[in-house]
This record gives sequence, C-alpha cells and structure tokens, in this order.
Amino acid sequence: MKDTDYTLYLLENGLKISFLGACVSISAFIVKLVYAQPVYAINEKWVGSRWPTSPFNKIHTIRFPCSRKGSLHLTINRLFLRTIFVIFTTAVAMMFPFFNAILGLLGSISFWPLTVYFPISMYIVQAKIQRGSYRWFGLQALGFVCLIVTVVSGIGSVAGMVEFLKKARLFHIEI
Repeated sequence: MKDTDYTLYLLENGLKISFLGACVSISAFIVKLVYAQPVYAINEKWVGSRWPTSPFNKIHTIRFPCSRKGSLHLTINRLFLRTIFVIFTTAVAMMFPFFNAILGLLGSISFWPLTVYFPISMYIVQAKIQRGSYRWFGLQALGFVCLIVTVVSGIGSVAGMVEFLKKARLFHIEI
C-alpha cells in the first residue's frame, strides 16, 4: 500500500468518524433538551410559587427588529437555572465514566411509554380506530416492536454499566 493510499483511507474514515461524532453530539443535545423540559418546568413553577414577587421571576422581553415574531420572553430564573443545570449535568458526565450507559438506560426506560405507547394510544382514541381493525393491529405491532427495542436497549445499557464498573474508578478521567 502506497503512502497516498493510506492517507486517503485515513481521510475518508476520519471524515466518516467526525460526521458520526457530530451526529451523536447533535442527538445528545436534542435529547437533553427534550427530556430536561419537565425538570425545567417543575423548577420554574416551584420558584415562581415560592417567590412570586421576586425580580428573578420578572419576564423580560428582548425585541429583534429583523424577526417576524419580533421578541423573546425570558426570566432570569430561566436563564441562570437552566444554564446551571446544563453545567451540572455536563460535570457529572465528565466525572462518571459510565454516565453514557446511565443516560442510555434512562432513555430506554422513557422511550417506549413517552414516545410510542402514549402517542399511539391517544391517536387510536382521537381517530376512533376500532379495536381489531387492520390499522389497530398495525399500530399495536409498531408499539410492540418498539417495546422490544426498548427492552433490548435497556439490557444493553445495564450490561454496559456492569462492564464499566468492572474496570472503572469513580471520578477518574483518563485522557
């Protein structure tokens, strides 16, 4: 193998690996946004009820002259506490070598009921799909296949945590 062939091989695979890394990062960012919303809502509701007259909860409006919507509404509570939550979870992820396996387990546990079962059940009720029809069986089969995927990914996450715990030391980062 010539040197240029090896360089091209590394370049092609390096681009693929970089692209996959970017996809994983974007996916993790979106998942964090979606699954953290209930935590944010509970926090904002609690702080708002605990200190209703605090300037921390005052809604500030930022106007954008070039935008159709024209403005952004936010509170200092929302800005700072969400930022602190992201910093905290990132620090925890860096300290625990098996944090990704924990996130995988939590994601697999919440995937099926939140993303598949409840939406399919609501659709069946709203669309008034009769029990025993082809459409009903198709939706139930889709839900069952996703349940199997959820169980398998949960088992894989637990196996990953067990594997990491065999060789890992807590709060130790290898660079």
